[in-house]
Amino acid sequence: MKLALVQYTSADIVKETNFLTDFSNDLKYYFSKKEYGDSLQNIFVGIICVSSSLEAFFKPRRPRYTKDKKHVKSEGFEYDIEKYLEFDLKLDFEIIKIASEHEAKKYLVQEILKSLEIIDTMKSKFKDFDLVNFKKDLENYFKEKGLI
Repeated sequence: MKLALVQYTSADIVKETNFLTDFSNDLKYYFSKKEYGDSLQNIFVGIICVSSSLEAFFKPRRPRYTKDKKHVKSEGFEYDIEKYLEFDLKLDFEIIKIASEHEAKKYLVQEILKSLEIIDTMKSKFKDFDLVNFKKDLENYFKEKGLI
């Protein structure tokens, strides 16, 4: 399983969101050797946290599942995707702006756990995905890190 966070953040909170890259890399590594079924092997969560002046440009997109292999060309990059779920979470800019790094991580974790409902509502697209164990492993990871 590949689980990664993709960040879309305002320039004025770069310092407050620096942790997202390491957090994403850590999640990727933790889940890299885990399997939850064949139909869903990649989950990418877009983390949107922008100031009110940029909100119109960064609306959360509808969840998107790509079952079959697809070649993507985007912003100068080319890559293949398959068995891939992508969805966005919108974080409250003001909360992140004033939070400590630990508080921001805890807030992000709460939002990620809430977002698992998206996977549940789409389970007909990936019938063999073991959401129960995925959620359990995700919660265990967050507990190990002292975030829940």
